[in-house]
Amino acid sequence: MSKLLEIFGRGITVDTADLIWHWLNVLRERSGEQEPDWHAEDLDEAVELLGNRELDRCREKIQFYLYERPDCARGRMVAVALCLRANDPAGALEQLQSIYLRQPSNTMALYALGYCHERLGREDEAVAFYQDCIKFKSHLQLPRQRMAAIHFKNGRLEMAIREYEQLITEHPEDIASMVLLGYLYNEDHQFDRANDIFNMAIVSHPDNFHDDNSDDEIHELIESGQYDRALESIQWLVDKLGDMPDLHVRMADILSRAGRTSEAILHYESALRLQPNYLEATIKLGTHYMRYQRYSLAAEQFNRAVEINDDIVDAYIGLAISQYYGGHSEETQRTLSLAWSIQQNSTLLFSETAILHLQATRNEQNQTCDEPSDRTALIHDVMLAHQKQMAASPHSADSHYKYGILMMVAGKMVEAAQAFEQALAINPTHYRSRTKLAMCLGESTQKDRALSILTETGHLELSTLKLHYQTAMLYCDKPRFAQAMQTLQSRMEKSLMESDAAVNVMVVLENLGLIDRATTTWERLNETALHAVSERLS
Repeated sequence: MSKLLEIFGRGITVDTADLIWHWLNVLRERSGEQEPDWHAEDLDEAVELLGNRELDRCREKIQFYLYERPDCARGRMVAVALCLRANDPAGALEQLQSIYLRQPSNTMALYALGYCHERLGREDEAVAFYQDCIKFKSHLQLPRQRMAAIHFKNGRLEMAIREYEQLITEHPEDIASMVLLGYLYNEDHQFDRANDIFNMAIVSHPDNFHDDNSDDEIHELIESGQYDRALESIQWLVDKLGDMPDLHVRMADILSRAGRTSEAILHYESALRLQPNYLEATIKLGTHYMRYQRYSLAAEQFNRAVEINDDIVDAYIGLAISQYYGGHSEETQRTLSLAWSIQQNSTLLFSETAILHLQATRNEQNQTCDEPSDRTALIHDVMLAHQKQMAASPHSADSHYKYGILMMVAGKMVEAAQAFEQALAINPTHYRSRTKLAMCLGESTQKDRALSILTETGHLELSTLKLHYQTAMLYCDKPRFAQAMQTLQSRMEKSLMESDAAVNVMVVLENLGLIDRATTTWERLNETALHAVSERLS
């Protein structure tokens, strides 16, 4: 179950140096909690320099400060952040030990100690400090996420499950952790528990919070054109219930109906600031950008919506697997049917993203005069561009995957299935290709094969888990990771091997949750669109 590889990226993607800087700022702002020397200009300025990434000046300032005040924990934490900025976890450990001796209950220091030990490959010490951290503050997510990653890497499934159960207890709104916990239950053959947690994740998604029964009066006001009164009613709900994402969306919908599009956009953006995974708000914001012919911004929102929708599909697929192994065949088929229908949103949104991106790129290159403007021609050009990209990068799992999505939109399920199979041949852990391959087969007469593809994925070998964990830790060491990538590419070229190493490694990093899929998809779409435009210009 390759979805579980995301466990290795949880928590480790947070920049610990940035975390320390935010912690220092919070402490500074709290009245009555400062150390006697907190207002010293040198320390105040050092924190500011750290935030501005003026590291040389910050280092000079904090050295003088610590020479005069060696016992200041906050000053030492500035030094820790500087060491981490310099990719020196061993140096950070020396500073942290000084803090730990004086403040053994300092949870920021305890987490940083665990993080540095983990970076240096000292897992037992890392787990010990992570455990100490949550003894003082059980709600902290990062130490639990890292302990779960270490336990999972070492095959301690029960202990990884325990950490994710506690994460859900402390943070019941964390849908991503619910889905991972469901997949952990499936891996441990606890199918009834998996069934319950997947259902909870699906019900808890922000797009499921709609109370249509209470909207009758507001709906009548909108239909009768009384938009100001309808907005007043929504504002009354905001004053009563608080600043909620769905209320911003409802307000935006009314403003849109009233022709106040720019104001509507502001409220959709407000909804997404409060709840970034709000699919409805994301799609509607993209639609409004498109009305303004801001194609690049619209494409960016639709691209983000693809990832949100795929995350929802992951929950339904996990639920179907738990139902299948729990012996509920009819429920399995119903869940898969729901997953198929929801998946169609992703394919359509991706094609719309690719079309808008190509159109925006042409506009930026002033290539609008002789270009086709009708939708059919644009779709054809997008498919042709991706086909050429796939031909140019035959060993890129991602190129085959993206082309397969476009074939699904075109209704060419056989070609789509072939593309997804090729992606899986290149990267067997590309679980989104596996899901979409099953859907292609499910749309045809091969429903049994589709079900077997989803349910007979097998367990991840311990060696595979360790390799992916090591990849995640190597990625944290950016200089070493870059050097490893250069060495890999050089060896491929010297041996005359055709390999899209960089793209395939990026897919692995996506599977680990280390880089954002929506961001990398955007970058690859940009590359494809620029290539297509440059070909026409030449």
